Amino acid sequence: MPKQLRYASLLVCSLIAPSAFSQSSDGQLHATAEVGAYGSTSDRTPFWQRTNSWGTAPLSTPAATLRAGIFRDYTPTDTLHPRRRFGWGFGLEAVGNLNQDQARFGQQQVLLPEAYAKVRFGQLELWAGRRRQILGLVDTLLSSGSYSVSDNALPMPQVQLAIPNYVPIGFLGKAVAFKGQLAHIWFNVPYVQNAYVHQKTLFLRFGRPQSPLHGVLGINHMVQWGGYAPYLVGTPYAINGYLTSDFGDFFRSVFLGFIPNDWDNSRFTSFDGANRVGNHVGSIDLGFTLKRPRANWLLYLQHPYDDASGLIFQNAPDGLYGLRWQRAKPVATAGRFWIWQRVLGEFLSTMNQSGSEFNVPGQYYKGDDNYYNHGQYIEGYSYFRRTIGTPFIMPARDIALPNAPLFYPNNRVTAFYGAFEALAGGRATVQGRFSYSRNYGLFTYPYSSPVGQFSAMLQARVPLPRLGNTSLSASVALDQGNLLTNAVGGYLGIRKMW
Repeated sequence: MPKQLRYASLLVCSLIAPSAFSQSSDGQLHATAEVGAYGSTSDRTPFWQRTNSWGTAPLSTPAATLRAGIFRDYTPTDTLHPRRRFGWGFGLEAVGNLNQDQARFGQQQVLLPEAYAKVRFGQLELWAGRRRQILGLVDTLLSSGSYSVSDNALPMPQVQLAIPNYVPIGFLGKAVAFKGQLAHIWFNVPYVQNAYVHQKTLFLRFGRPQSPLHGVLGINHMVQWGGYAPYLVGTPYAINGYLTSDFGDFFRSVFLGFIPNDWDNSRFTSFDGANRVGNHVGSIDLGFTLKRPRANWLLYLQHPYDDASGLIFQNAPDGLYGLRWQRAKPVATAGRFWIWQRVLGEFLSTMNQSGSEFNVPGQYYKGDDNYYNHGQYIEGYSYFRRTIGTPFIMPARDIALPNAPLFYPNNRVTAFYGAFEALAGGRATVQGRFSYSRNYGLFTYPYSSPVGQFSAMLQARVPLPRLGNTSLSASVALDQGNLLTNAVGGYLGIRKMW
């Protein structure tokens, strides 16, 4: 069948009405279903259509997708229950993708981006399962992707204890508030067995709750640790293929981040003894929020660290810089076709990496941080071969260039990114994403010259009132440059909510 006919048939299929979920009479149980199709001028889904989709967008086209979910959130506090402290909820979503090249990319055809249960008591929340969650100080709706945990990869199964909202500290006059979380994650990827991820965050907000100006300081810490892999057998990276899962090693080196006392022993080799146990990834986040009568502003920096050199900012100015404007309250739509709701600009640099040399004589801290790559975990900081953090650092399979023999062959990047959300015609929600990056490869395997890449996407969601809580979504995306396969692609789908 010609490609044009295949695209057309998939787009027709996207208009078939999705099946329904039942809903409880109390209105707290909700369900969604969406069916749609992707098409492209190449066999690759364009960058911004496959990126930041929680690992559920197909990597190749043409493709059809079916998505269905059911969820219950906490019962909100109201005037009848002002002191309600306990709550519970859950979420379940399944995504099925169908295309010809699913096996080539090693992607599952049926995915569960969400399958969790949660309980709340006062300010504490405990949940288990897979759940969408972005870590770090960014605009979570429009950001190109948080450095520590973005919305680019499938959520990982975990148990998490959190204080999700800022809690003012009373003895400091409520001028300082804190929030944070601690999680144990099962890193259940095919290439390594019984591996884990340790995750924790702590954020401080400076300024009284009613103040229009707040400062924010936070840290995100992720560590891949433990596991067994056949490719590690006979290497200096592990003991007979095993990475240590000893609690003492975990507490000192993974949780606290100290280098072990031993150079090597029966549990780990000198690789861990010299560097610390696990693959440490994180960011130190700095920011300011300003609330005004007409608009809210957010200014932020996510400074990455891979080891101690990043913690002391030896890799500066590396980081994700962002500035967001957001409309503070709704405005009348009569007589106005276009209303700006949110505008974001970001700049990413990963060029410094604490210098080009790993060991420099006379220097205590190491260089060549080689972001997201790792010697023990050969697929680096990825989950089911999708980058957990910023999508501008891409796996080799996504890049249309001869690649270095590492999972991430290009982690020295500068990227300019802009995004917006607006209301068009008083009903359609329109978003745009635009990026231009300069790519330099690795310190050890640099590109012969910088590689430029432009990517863009426009998408719209239009409500269909006559069908009741139904909307039509469409997007068009473009990749143009020398890093990715040049392509123009589109998506069309219909979504129902109950």
